[in-house]
Amino acid sequence: MKEVTMCCTTCPSGCALVVTVDDNNKVVKVEGNTCKRGIKFAEKELVAPERMLTSTVLIRLGGKEHLVPVKSREPMPREKMMAAMESIKAAELKHPVKMGEVIIPDVAGCGVDIVACKTVRG
Repeated sequence: MKEVTMCCTTCPSGCALVVTVDDNNKVVKVEGNTCKRGIKFAEKELVAPERMLTSTVLIRLGGKEHLVPVKSREPMPREKMMAAMESIKAAELKHPVKMGEVIIPDVAGCGVDIVACKTVRG
């Protein structure tokens, strides 16, 4: 068995977790969490870590350039983040967008959409 330390990012408390895992990387014990969400976080983080992704996308409208903030609609696999950022970096829009509009569907083939966080009108 081994112990893994991590910081829970589920809520603002940021609990320092000590996770005991067996030889098959199965969670045996979680300590340091102040709520049940810490246990679920530790189990998920060891098997398939996910993160929210935030960035900006360039919009060219009427001779002006705007940067619209975007985010992943939900947490996405951490190993897909760099590929997702390459897609976001390459994106350039030439039309107005509404907050919540899908900018890049199924980014990096991970099943998560990138959506606008702000409305930008022409």
